[in-house]
Amino acid sequence: MRRFFPVLLLVLALPSCNDPDPITRCVIDRVEVLEVDENYFDDTIDEGAPDLFAELRVADTQAILYTSGVADEAVLPVDLDFVAVNIEAEDFETVYEFTVFDEDVATTQDFIAVGLAFKVGDHVAEESPEVDITDGATTIRVHLIWY
Repeated sequence: MRRFFPVLLLVLALPSCNDPDPITRCVIDRVEVLEVDENYFDDTIDEGAPDLFAELRVADTQAILYTSGVADEAVLPVDLDFVAVNIEAEDFETVYEFTVFDEDVATTQDFIAVGLAFKVGDHVAEESPEVDITDGATTIRVHLIWY
């Protein structure tokens, strides 16, 4: 009987070890621009390869949550750092949008891709480490970390 009791405690404790912790946060680590439409805009001044950057907005309000740094004279694919963009569980069903720009010096900023929609809730079940988003001409890969 004394041997049975420790074994019983061990068996009862094991199922609780298998329960995964619920996901409560998603971090957008970086956005990788994989391809763009090379004819996205026709500048009157040739400024060379695009100087890429991206913004993350809340789709409903268009409030800007984050703007990446600029990748000068970008050669695709290019990484745009989004470290520390945290999306908490209560915002997993919020629709966000990525916009990709070419930063111009002599002319206005060029929109390369507008409104690339992203919702964390669509990817939480499989805890995807990366999600590709495209509008048919521009494709970005969003790199995610789950907590």
